[in-house]
Amino acid sequence: MSAMLMTFIVVFMMWYHVTLVYLYNVRHSIKSKEEKKERMQWLFRITRESDIHCVSILHMDRRTFGILCDMVRDFGGLRPTRNMSLEEIVAMFVYTLAHHEKNRTIGLTFLRSGETVSRQFNLCLLAVLKLHDLLLENPEPITDECTDDRWKYFKVLYIVN
Repeated sequence: MSAMLMTFIVVFMMWYHVTLVYLYNVRHSIKSKEEKKERMQWLFRITRESDIHCVSILHMDRRTFGILCDMVRDFGGLRPTRNMSLEEIVAMFVYTLAHHEKNRTIGLTFLRSGETVSRQFNLCLLAVLKLHDLLLENPEPITDECTDDRWKYFKVLYIVN
């Protein structure tokens, strides 16, 4: 009789454990689906709703943001991950620079962990740094023989005693 009771207790405990694991996974997947929906709605509001909203949050209009995303993807080599779109990575990067926020604050705003924010920020920064040849122009030095009146005030005079 005790062996049958022990078998019943073991089977019951296994069933109870499996049920708890299943309920935890179901709740976790519902929570992650809700968070994903909230993230997508936030990203949509930032990047696609209106230029006024995009400029107030990212300090650039939607067209400029789209061009930056294309350049970072095509020339910088940044790729979306399984869990983050390219637009979300670039939006987090630009938001961090525009508002001078910490990783924890960005993580709360975009519903991501601080580690994810830090990793994606560094990847986006490397991609933007690869764009320096396209975005920055080497200046030409002004010679002494320049006849443009704008530069005559910057001419260095050497006074010899």
